[in-house]
Amino acid sequence: MDNEKIKQLKRTPLYEIHLRNKAKMVNFAGWFMPVEYTGILKESRACRRSCVLFDVSHMGEIKISGDKALEFIQYLTTNDAASLVPYRMQYNLFINDRATVIDDFMLYRLQKSFLCVVNASNKDKVLSWLRKNVRNGVDIEDESEKTVLLSLQGPFSQKILEKVSNDSFDNLKYMHFTELSISGIECLISRSGYTGEDGFELYCDAGASQKLWSLFISAGKEFNLELAGLGARDVLRIEAGYPLYGHEINDSINPIEASLNWAVKVKNKDFIGKRIIIDALNNGTKIKRVGFVMKDRGVARAGYDIYKNSKTKIGEVTSGIYSPNIDKFIGMGYVETSYADIGGEILIEIRDRLYRAQICKFPFVKIKTKPCMHRLLQTKYTD
Repeated sequence: MDNEKIKQLKRTPLYEIHLRNKAKMVNFAGWFMPVEYTGILKESRACRRSCVLFDVSHMGEIKISGDKALEFIQYLTTNDAASLVPYRMQYNLFINDRATVIDDFMLYRLQKSFLCVVNASNKDKVLSWLRKNVRNGVDIEDESEKTVLLSLQGPFSQKILEKVSNDSFDNLKYMHFTELSISGIECLISRSGYTGEDGFELYCDAGASQKLWSLFISAGKEFNLELAGLGARDVLRIEAGYPLYGHEINDSINPIEASLNWAVKVKNKDFIGKRIIIDALNNGTKIKRVGFVMKDRGVARAGYDIYKNSKTKIGEVTSGIYSPNIDKFIGMGYVETSYADIGGEILIEIRDRLYRAQICKFPFVKIKTKPCMHRLLQTKYTD
């Protein structure tokens, strides 16, 4: 990456801290972000065994308020925002009139508004879509620039957070959040994350981020807290079976093809693209997202072709890694639905040779803390 391109990249308020910790920095969605500190595999193991801290301040935060905010969100998304009460959150999907995915995001219901936490690469696109469809009684505010997001993930995350905050989090359930002052820093804290482990995501004002980061580093020493970058984050989300926009989902894929039926509610709400979604639910789709474990040793990279036999191509890999936590090569991809049965054998073309793999359930790893998301990922559509 040349110097001119580096100058154009955005930086989080924690950029200098990442450099001091010798992070390897890369361009991610227009941001200069740490991809690793001490090694992707080491950081991935640490998340499952102890705890890691991520800077994910590149994510976008969009607040939607006003008398018609709920009605507005309901029409543009697939999940049921009306089921949320204040201090609850849900995974949701913005879709278009073709019922394909504009972005997947986390929706927080505050007392008088909603907070949408969207992918960095899609923030401007989502804002444009929201503003295009805005109606009277709806206010849209981009709070991304003034917000920092830290993610504390792993078995010891609660102990570290309690040490930093001098408060108990025993009663904060998965996909719930609270607002709390930590050493004078006002934080929104949710029990959530993108790793499949127990963990917390903390939002605070950008100006207070370095102080909050330092508090976690200090408190985490006795629990072997490690810094983790986007490389480990990718490994961990694949191990958990979570999709990533631009890989498993995009604006040519609908939620049913992506095996995200559980995030689609067609009863008691009208939404854009609903007719197409109902047709996909009733009549099935031509392709389906699946997970697979390699039976032959090899890394299945995004874009590699998937075959049923040496002559019959049935799909394409979207993500593939070596999993350090189960010592297997795993991945996700799309195959023709008739070949998507769990346990079915497929072939993946890697450097002009076909390697055997087996379709399996999500998640790939056994999670000690079993949050709702994993059960939802395996729940069939019942609405």
